[in-house]
Parts: sequence; C-alpha cells; structure tokens
Amino acid sequence: MIRRYSLTLLAATLFAASATSSFANLGQDASLAKIAEPPVSPVDAFAAMAGEQLILAGGESSDIYAYSKTPGLWVSIGSLDAPRAKGTGVTHNGSVILVGGTIDGTATDKVTKLTPNGTGVDQQELTPLPRPMSKPAATISGGTLYVSDGSNGDGENDFYTLDLGSPNASWQEIDSWTGPARSNAFLVKSVETLALIGGHEAGSLATNPSSLSYHARYGWNALTNEGPQGEITSAVKLGDAHAVATVKSAANEVDLYLYHMVGDTWVSLGENFAGLPADTQVVGDNYSFYILSAENSGVVTFGQPETNYGWWDHLSVALYFVVMLWIGFHFAKQSKNSDDYFRGGHKIPWWATGMSLFATGASAMSLMAMPGKAYAGNWTFFAISIYSILCLPIAMYFYAPVIRKLNFGTAFEYLENRFGLSVRLIGSTIFAVYQILGRMGGVLLLPSFALEAIAGIPMYMSVPIMGVVTIAYTFLGGLSAVIWTDTIQGFVMIAAVGGCLLLVFFRIDIPFNEMWTTLDAQDKLHVFDWGISLTDENVFTVFVGIVFVTLLGIGDQNFVQRVQCGPSLSSTRKAVLTQMAVAVPINLLLFALGTALFLFYQQSPEELNPAMKNDGIYPFFAAQQLPPGVSGLVIAALLAATMSTISSSICSVSNLAVDDVYKRFSSAPTETKAVLVGRVITVLVGVFGIASAFYLNSFETPSIWDLALRVVSIVTATTVGIYFLGLFTQRSNEIGVLVGIVAGMGSTYYVSNQGTVVFWLYPVVGSFVTIVVGYLVSILTGGNKKNIEGLTLATLSKRTGGLDD
Repeated sequence: MIRRYSLTLLAATLFAASATSSFANLGQDASLAKIAEPPVSPVDAFAAMAGEQLILAGGESSDIYAYSKTPGLWVSIGSLDAPRAKGTGVTHNGSVILVGGTIDGTATDKVTKLTPNGTGVDQQELTPLPRPMSKPAATISGGTLYVSDGSNGDGENDFYTLDLGSPNASWQEIDSWTGPARSNAFLVKSVETLALIGGHEAGSLATNPSSLSYHARYGWNALTNEGPQGEITSAVKLGDAHAVATVKSAANEVDLYLYHMVGDTWVSLGENFAGLPADTQVVGDNYSFYILSAENSGVVTFGQPETNYGWWDHLSVALYFVVMLWIGFHFAKQSKNSDDYFRGGHKIPWWATGMSLFATGASAMSLMAMPGKAYAGNWTFFAISIYSILCLPIAMYFYAPVIRKLNFGTAFEYLENRFGLSVRLIGSTIFAVYQILGRMGGVLLLPSFALEAIAGIPMYMSVPIMGVVTIAYTFLGGLSAVIWTDTIQGFVMIAAVGGCLLLVFFRIDIPFNEMWTTLDAQDKLHVFDWGISLTDENVFTVFVGIVFVTLLGIGDQNFVQRVQCGPSLSSTRKAVLTQMAVAVPINLLLFALGTALFLFYQQSPEELNPAMKNDGIYPFFAAQQLPPGVSGLVIAALLAATMSTISSSICSVSNLAVDDVYKRFSSAPTETKAVLVGRVITVLVGVFGIASAFYLNSFETPSIWDLALRVVSIVTATTVGIYFLGLFTQRSNEIGVLVGIVAGMGSTYYVSNQGTVVFWLYPVVGSFVTIVVGYLVSILTGGNKKNIEGLTLATLSKRTGGLDD
C-alpha cells in the first residue's frame, strides 16, 4: 500500500535557512510518495527507468528487479550472468542499458541491454566499450550513447559515442574536454547539450568541480559556478533543463540539489530533502524522480507553480474572444459572393494585409519557441530572419506580379490550365492535408499545454474554445474577417512581447558588464554557424532552405489569397514589405526576451519550475511575474498567434474546396451556393483541425504523428519543381510532371531516411529531381501539346484578365 506524504517546500529566500547550504531553496511545491524499500542496496547498483518500470540490477548481487507504481511492489524478473556493480544504467526506448562496471572487482567493457517482457527480462549484449570502465559517465541523446571516463591512468579524458540505431555500429572516439582527467562524474542530457556534473579531477582534492557542457556542433565549454560542497553520488535528468543530484557531505549525509543546466546554477530542495541516508540514490522519470534507499524510498513529484494568473486575466481573454467574434459579425454582411468571401473584394488595405501575412506565419509555436531557443541556446535561429530579408525581392518583384497577372482562383487552378486536372487535384489535396494534419493539429495542441500549465485551462477546454471561436469568425466574415482579426492579433502579440521584455530588464539586478561577461562566456549571442556541411544547419544550408521556403509561396494558398486581395500591385508589394518590417523586429524582440529570461532566471534559479519545458519559459514568466490582469495579455497573445494561423488554414482550404472542387465539377455553380459551400467547408475543416489536435494528444509517443508529418514534408518538397516546370519550360507535360513528382518524393524520402542532407535541403532535392525527371519524361512522351500561351514566363505578357490589366 502506498502511503502519500505531502512535503511542502516554502517559498525561496535569498539564502537557505539551513547552515549546511549557501544555496537558495526551490520555491516550487514538491511531494514525496513513499514506496517499498528496494530488495537490495542501491549503492553501486544499476538503476534506470524502462518505460513505466524502475529497474534495479546488480550491485551486491546479480539479481534484476523491477518496480511498478501499480501494484507498488518490487518483483524479481531475472539475473545477470555474474554479479556486476559500479557501472551506469541509462534509459533507451523502454529498455535499460548497463554500461561498464566491475565484475569480481575488475573493470569490464560489457554493454548490456535489458528489456522487460512482461514476466521476465530479455538481455542483449551490445558492442563492448573501447576499454574496461568502472563508474563511467553515460547518457543517450538522439539515439546515440555517449560515454566519458577519465580513469584510464594516463591523465587524459576519453569521450566515445555509439550509434544505437545501427546494429553493426562501432564506438567512435570524439574530442574530449581539455583539462584534468575527471572520473566518477555524471553525464546528463539537456535539450541540445550534455552536462558533465561532479566527479574527481586528477591532482585535485575538490569533490565537486565546476560542470562542463558539451554541444555536438560547438564542442565543450567549461562552466564556472561551483556546486555544493560534498561528493555527488548520483545525478539524473529532470524536465528539459534540470538535473537532480544527491550530494554526500563530510557528515555522511545526503542532501538533494537541483542543477539548472541552462543557467549553470544550483538550488537546494530544502530541509525536507536534507540529511537523508548515505546510501540515497536518485533515478529520473521524466518530470519526476525516485529516491532509493534501504531506509527511505519514494517518488518525488512537483505541483503546479504559483502564478498571478486569476479571474482578471480570464476576463482579459474573454474580452479578446468577444472582439474576434464581433469582427466576424461585422464582415458577414459584406460577403455577397466568393470573390468577397475568399479575396476580400480586392479592397483590403496593404498595411492590414501585411499584418495578416505576419500573423499567419507567427504561430504560438514560434511565439514560444523563439524565446525558448534564445533562453536555452543562442541566436542561430534569428539568422532565418536575416535570410528572409535577403529573399524579400523574390516575393515582391517576382511572385506578386506573376500571381496577380495569372489571376487564378487558387494556386492549383493554374496547374490544370498548364498541365492537366490530375496535377491540380494532387496539388490541392497535398496542400489541404498538410494544413489540416500537418499544421492545425500541432498549432492548436502545443500552446494548450502551456495554457494548462500556466493558466490552469485544461487542454480539452482550450483546444475546442480556440477552434470554435476561430471557426465562427471565419465562417461569418471569410478572408476579410481573417485579415482584420489577424491585424488585431498581430498588435496584441507585439504589445505582449514588448511589455514582457521591458519588465524582465527591470527585474534583472546584474551590472551590465557582468551581463555581457556571462552571455559571452556561454556564447549566448552566437548567430552564424559557418560551414559547408550538407548534414548540418549552417549559413549555407539554412540560407538555401529559406530561399526554397520563399519559393514555396507560389503553391501556398494563404500567400496567394493575400497577394490577390489588394487593389493594386503596388499595394501588394507594400503588404509583403510590411510583413517583413513587422516580423523581423518582433523576432528580434522574441530572441532578446529569451536572452533576458536567461539572465533573470540565472540570478533567481529558485523561481524556476524544474518540470517545465524550455519552450514554456515565456508564458511561465508572464503568469509568474506579471500583475493580475496583465498576464492575461500574454495568454491572449498565445491565443492570437494560434488563431491567426488556424483561421488562415481554414479559409485557404475552404477556398480550394469551392474553386478546385465545387466550381470545377458543378454543372451550374452559382455565387450564392459558392459562399454557402465555403462556409460549410469552413466548419468541417475547423472541426477536423480540432479533432486532429485531440488525435495527436492521444499518442503517448509521437512516433506515428512524426511519421505522418514526415510524409507530408516529403510530398511538399516537390512544389517548387512543379511550378518551375510550368513557368520556365515550354515542353513539360502532364505525364512528365506526374512522374517527376513521384521521383521527387522518392528521392526526398531516401535522403531523409539516410540522413544525407539536413532537412532544410529536402525541398532542394525534391524539386531538383522533379524538374530533371519531369522534363526528360515530358520530352520522351512527345512534349507539350496544349495551348499554354500566357501560362509561362516567356508568354505571360500576352495574357489578359490580370488583376492589374
């Protein structure tokens, strides 16, 4: 029977009250649920999670035990081939991997995989270590096993990797850190880095030297903050960026500490987790952790963080919803035909269209991810904004005049006129599936987690509310309502981000020169990754990727609608320029906010929620630090970023349904029926989007959904190639394009599966193969026999009926 004790940790003060620690106490509530004591001592044993089971193997015996929360008992599930101790256990895909250790007092090179099978355990020997190791530091990141050890006696540090996805992989030695050899340390994975914590340095009496940080691209970085006095006897990952560690003092007692791997700071878990037995070990379980001891064992979980979010904030959010619905009702009377409903009657002002382009691209994922990237990493993703500015002429001076001159109802109507009906339907279907499954579900779901954690609004309420309100104003007002709500939503986002940034800077109590030194030491302002590797994100690969993302705009109905909704080409160019003039500064503010939050929580690490994801740092700060009523503005900004993206997806897909299906196949289409069909499809697409969010949430692991998104990204990689064949060649035909699409998809799948190129280059590969194969097959099948005058760049000037003719 599990007995549950609630141990409330008091709000943090600047220094801990205990005389044994000079570190602040965590301000988060934690609770300890007692569990049965382990059947063997956890000291020197292998301990790690295998799915929902806690595995304890070896140590003083060869037995393997498993603990499950239900029924709360330790069960013997097998035994090792020999008693094995003083190694490291790591978790990998429902299994535990035992790395190194000692057998009969002698170090071993064995690497053993344990997989519980219901009644017992399957054991598999993996590639042995390069040399025998006792108490190596080990962790897994991205399917790669990392092992470090400095106890080889030559004063050098060894650092090795093993690709667990390849059955015949061998160990690879990679660059280790410079400095004294370090043994008995612990490797803990953060999101993008590994932290080497604790251990003993050769030639030093220190028992807890400063930590080291490793990044696969940037290598090792020596950190400076010293940890608590004592010997770290175990350390495991907690949440995205924390490690929980047991620190044994000279009095032979163990205290629990949290190490923040982003800020290089330590906090104490407080007096309730101090003075524990000397044999106490910790085992990570994602966002909670186990304490194992012969005398006192349990699982520690963290409660909801205290925030200022309350009823005034709910009222702010409710007011935002009311304004969105009012806009929908306002424009409902103006949608008399499909041209009004889907293109705003070509009378939307350029500045509103530009704000809409910005808001459509700025989803809640980006609003959370950009500060999260700068907070946990650096500014390399801000380089995307710089590359986008360089690509601006493509949209302003090439796509805008071409799209307005062609003047087709959808991006895919052009494909039928140029090639044939099958190409139009394929393109339209790909776009619709991507918007509903690849975009709407994730955009709705991910911010709902932040809303639940910060505002207490459960996912099953926030997703339908966001979806239904978005459906309502899109249903009523069409593109006009979408653009004007986008405009307001864009201003809400700007106000929320700017306001938070100012508040953070006022809360940072660090001298400016110290700020700069800290940021420089951790390379937090790094922007450009120079290099020529096709498998890494660097200046070349990302810039080329952004060029192709920009080129994809000709097949993006969201972009096509906004290019067509203005009264003139001049206004359209101003709208495109406005989008960039808003997007780049707001991205600058978001990255600056992330950097400021890094500084703030480095000075106040006790304020952090250790079970929080890095991407949630911005809304977490808002709910925690902003006064009541104001934090609702940030929640409204998250809702605005979500709903602006969702409304654009709904409107564009319903536009396709009307123009590419109803008007194309109906024997007697009318404008009245077209608007009706558009509104019906608006509701259906919105409902499907909400359902896709719930469907995504139903998976404990995202593998199936990741596979679906991967397929969609592979399919869309051929888009630039399709339109290139249409606009730049005279001889391409329908059969050639269809074969080219299949070849492009196949080649993209191949390079993505083999890891030949970084994902930024997928559309480059897919489009290049589509162009080459499509053109060759077109020539071999007799070339083009359709009248395509006015449908290629060479003859476009002869076309009549353009929006600006």
